Amino acid sequence: MKRLFMIIAIATTIVLSASAMSLSRARSEALFLSDKMAYVLNLTDDQYNAVYEINLDYILQVSNEDDVFGTYWQERNANLRYVLTSSQYTAYLSMEYFYRPISWVSNRLVYIIHNKYPKNRYYRSAPRNYSTYNGGNRNYSHSVYQGRTYSDNHNAQPRQQVSQQPTMRRTEAIKQANRQTQQNGTSSRSNGNGTSQSKSQQGNSSQKRSSAHR
Repeated sequence: MKRLFMIIAIATTIVLSASAMSLSRARSEALFLSDKMAYVLNLTDDQYNAVYEINLDYILQVSNEDDVFGTYWQERNANLRYVLTSSQYTAYLSMEYFYRPISWVSNRLVYIIHNKYPKNRYYRSAPRNYSTYNGGNRNYSHSVYQGRTYSDNHNAQPRQQVSQQPTMRRTEAIKQANRQTQQNGTSSRSNGNGTSQSKSQQGNSSQKRSSAHR
């Protein structure tokens, strides 16, 4: 009987370890990985945004050993091909902690990027869609990243030397992204109001000119 309970306990542990993680945890892991890729590969904001989406989709789908370097991993590489420049993609392939960010050890997923960089430290603010993207792009039968323009500089080079360590905490990285989003929204509204006011002023001027002619 004890042996049976032991088998059940071990099986339960394996299932829990192999189960897919929550969206919150997946976002955290995707952000940590994407932030380092953005800095080292010298990504634009649009590239950073897309790389975060691609990494989150991959992480949300991986739940067992076969998934780690299976179809989801291949889809990740194919999507990154559309987003990164040739030089950036070549550098990506040469860095194991970017190319194979997850390994399977003792029946659980291990994120090896944490062995390379200090815990809870970031280079850049979070991507603009950190809190809004839920991983929906993985549901399409085609790559949504194909045919888009992510950088005007198609010869963008990754950083040759990376001696600087990340210093920003996760909470601050997310706050900065939220502030930037709010500023962009305020700026857009201001521009809209300015345009409307300008049109109104033009209309009033036209009416005045018409009255003067009469």
